[in-house]
Formats: sequence, C-alpha cells, structure tokens
Amino acid sequence: MLLPCAVDAPRGNVTTARRLAQGLARHRHEVLLHEAAELASAPGADLVVALHAGHSAPAAAALAAERGCGYLVLFTGTDLNGRPNAAARQAVQGAAACVVLGPAAAKRARQLHGGVPERYTVIRQAAVALPEPPDREMPPGCPALAAEDELILMPTGIRAVKAPRQALWALAPLAAKRPTLRLWIAGPELEAAEAEALRQELETAPWACWTGPVPRDRLLTLVRRSALVISTSRSEGGPPNALLEAALARRAILASDIPAHREFPGPEQLYQDHAQLRRLVEGLLDDPSGRGRDAAKLREAVRTGYSQAAEAMAWSRVVAAALERV
Repeated sequence: MLLPCAVDAPRGNVTTARRLAQGLARHRHEVLLHEAAELASAPGADLVVALHAGHSAPAAAALAAERGCGYLVLFTGTDLNGRPNAAARQAVQGAAACVVLGPAAAKRARQLHGGVPERYTVIRQAAVALPEPPDREMPPGCPALAAEDELILMPTGIRAVKAPRQALWALAPLAAKRPTLRLWIAGPELEAAEAEALRQELETAPWACWTGPVPRDRLLTLVRRSALVISTSRSEGGPPNALLEAALARRAILASDIPAHREFPGPEQLYQDHAQLRRLVEGLLDDPSGRGRDAAKLREAVRTGYSQAAEAMAWSRVVAAALERV
C-alpha cells in the first residue's frame, strides 16, 4: 500500500491503511505499507494499492509498470476536491479497479474521472474503537479542565478543507454567555497557512485551544471527557474515522451538512450555518439524557453498518479480482 505520507504519521490515511492491512491479513494477504515519495526503496509486491488518487496513484502506476504488476486506487477524500491533474487522471484510468468509501464519493469520482459506475467499487470503511489509554491523565499540551467545564472536541488535522476556524466563529457567541464552554481542536498541522490563521484566532478565544497532535493511544481520554464531538469539514471522502470512533465511544456528534456526513452521522446530526450549530450544541449540552440517547443510536449504527469483517471481505474480493487480471 502506497501512502501519501510517512507510514507512522498521525494521519487518517495511516489509520485506514493499517486497518485495511489487518483485515486483508485475516484473508491471507501479506500487506506492506510504504510511503509513495520513497519509491526507490519500495518492497516487491504482486499488487499495489494507492491511497489517494492525486498523491499516490501516479507513483503506484509507475511502480506497477516497473515491476510488471497491477494496481488499485482508493479515493480517500481530499483527492475528490478540485480538478485532478493529468498524472492523476492517467493513473486512475490505468488502475485495475477504483475503490471509494461511499455513494457520494463514487458520484464525485465519476464526475472527475469518468467511466461506468461499475468501475467504482463502494466499500464502507470500518470503524475501529480507539485503544484504551495507558492511564487517565490528559495528553501533554492539554490545558486543565474544571469539573463543570463542557468540552466540545474537534479531532482533525489542521488544513483549510477541515475548516477548524468555523467552530471558533460559530461558537464564540455561545461561549460568551456560557462561561463553562470549552472547544479543543486536536490534530496535527497539515497546512502552515491554516495553522497560523488558527493560532491568531485562538489568541482572542481563551475558551478554546489547539492541543496539537494527540497520540492515538491517548485520544480516547479526550473523547470520553468531551460532551460531544463535532466536524466542520467542507469535504470528506466518506464518513470520517474521527466521527466513527467517537460514536463507538458513545459520544454525541454534530457535523457540517456535506454529502459524506449525510451518510454518517446522518441528517439529524447536521447543521447548515453557524446559528444552527449553536442551537444544536446548546440543546445537547442542556439535555444530557437526550445526548446519551443520540450517542447510543449512533454507536449502534456504526456497530452494525461499519464492521471490520464486512470491509475486509469486500477488500479481499477486490484484491483477488485484480490479481486475476494481472
């Protein structure tokens, strides 16, 4: 599997790749992860899977041509934004198969790259519960919380498409009248310009903070301490790992009204503007019982609809079919 980042980076693509590798291993496939930018040291393989059509697929096409094997393309999200360049289009066209994470992503991929609908296989990404933390201590970089503080958590990498500053703008009026409100944005810096803009905004928002990247084995502590988890993202390739993980941890969720979020968490949890987000947040904070019921429904939806077994089986079939065509 070729990744658009280092194989140990705190990125959603790494989480996805490791989960897929574990699932395929249960179906007797040996899977190795490798960074697309380091092709010279790529190990031998019978099939290459590119995570991200723009950043990894051209490298996968080159590697497959050199090694005489086939390759697949998995659209992971940001590769569905804007117009693909010529190298990405050519790589997608030459792939043995293309995989998308949901119906909305399939529609968008076809708009960008053409082809018959059957060329795009929809495989829902599985939800995997966050690991139990080694202790109950907050991760380094997190400020102190009082018992009465109401924490809103946004687990996301800092880049423009995730729109982290939207949460600050939307919730500022609520924080002004609700002094116990806290907003924590937890994730790595992915775009320097967006990160700098966020730092400047936070200087005038003492009720909010950016924790920086949080190790995966410590993230559950933050999720459990939060009252609810939100996503202000402008675009996703499928239901985000962060929201699926929050649901498994029995946390209520609110998210922007975009196609991937309509698939999960679903219409009842979506907002269309800042005023609606404030109303929904305030309503959930004032109704712990209702918040708990919403969280229970979301957890059941994830448990039954985003299983690891179903994802692994679907991927094993796609891989087997691609290997037959090589």
